[in-house]
Amino acid sequence: MATLTHPRIADATDEMVNLLTESGSLLYGNFTLASGKTSSYYFDSKLLTLDPRGANVVGEYFFQKLAYTGVEAVGGMALGAIPIVNAVALISHQQEHNLPGFYVPKEPKSHGTQNLIEGIMPSSRNAPVAILDDVVTAGGSILQAIDAVEQRGNPITEVMCILDRNEGGRERLQARGYELKSMFSVEDGKIKFND
Repeated sequence: MATLTHPRIADATDEMVNLLTESGSLLYGNFTLASGKTSSYYFDSKLLTLDPRGANVVGEYFFQKLAYTGVEAVGGMALGAIPIVNAVALISHQQEHNLPGFYVPKEPKSHGTQNLIEGIMPSSRNAPVAILDDVVTAGGSILQAIDAVEQRGNPITEVMCILDRNEGGRERLQARGYELKSMFSVEDGKIKFND
């Protein structure tokens, strides 16, 4: 068991605990979430995923979980998933196991290609992909990305996030046939690292 540097973070390695606390990405107070719910804590993922050290650790974590699952690309919803997708794509190239990235814009562009999905999708619509997100609360954003990929026809074999708040999103995903895996999850009011 690691020595904890914050009383609300449990069961994490020192590096992971330090990553959340030193980046300032885990905040406490009164916050309104994208789902409309209120919370006593807020995870500002961009302070983690746009930091060089944070991006490297997050990219390595997701790459290691995805490298041998058979997925041929990684993607998710703009904007939260984009830094994660970029980090995984970069790590995958360094490991000579390329996983290109894509993202689903909140609204398709009204100009240019007007694509529902931006970036690099596998040429085959039978190629499996992974959907990533920063935080899952009620699951609305990650389901929007899933809907876009389902519409294209690619099978989604992995669904992952940095933080699962355990506030209904996991259950909504299960109802659609997807298992959510997370780097961190909230259990009994504490944040737990999922190795």
